[in-house]
Amino acid sequence: MGMNIRRTTLAVWLALGAVALPARADSPITSTPIADAYLDIPLVQKAREKGVLTPEMAEFLSNPQHPVDHKAALINALSWRVEGKQNARLYEQFLRTRYGEWNLSKFTPDEVFALAYLTVMDNYFRPERAMSLFDQARLRNRHSLTVALIRILNRAQMVMTQPGEWCRVWRLADETQRNRTLKNDLRPAARQIILDYMVLYRESCPR
Repeated sequence: MGMNIRRTTLAVWLALGAVALPARADSPITSTPIADAYLDIPLVQKAREKGVLTPEMAEFLSNPQHPVDHKAALINALSWRVEGKQNARLYEQFLRTRYGEWNLSKFTPDEVFALAYLTVMDNYFRPERAMSLFDQARLRNRHSLTVALIRILNRAQMVMTQPGEWCRVWRLADETQRNRTLKNDLRPAARQIILDYMVLYRESCPR
């Protein structure tokens, strides 16, 4: 079944004009299951089983006591569907109730990041919808490797049909993962999952 989903995803991208995807790749968002490295966290496991954001999960995403990589893993575990999901909308409703209004300036950096990642996971065919949120999350949490790398995945998602941009995206990912000023707040196994995908874009760089 998993292989059929991957083939369906690839076929859709090809229909949209992605004529030369990196070898062995579907798309950055659907091909980087970082949740695999966090299944010891009960709520991440629950997210994988349900696939739908619950109030308990929304509270987890907004709780400053939980590390940002755990939040990223939970969102990743909620996964994706070709026909789309509504988890970002559920989180938006939670945030409106929590703050009494829709005001991004009141949201914590982790909440902005969570909303961005949920947005692209819900509809990975429209990653541009999440980019401004990722930019804000990055500005407000400049030292997080987790935020930086997930943002780059979204950027890579945006240029899937633009082979001329692949090398630049790879170099950005490589520079980010080598940046010692960033807090290494991502488990090594999760970091490797991202890099194992992104390295496919390196093949487009000049030798």
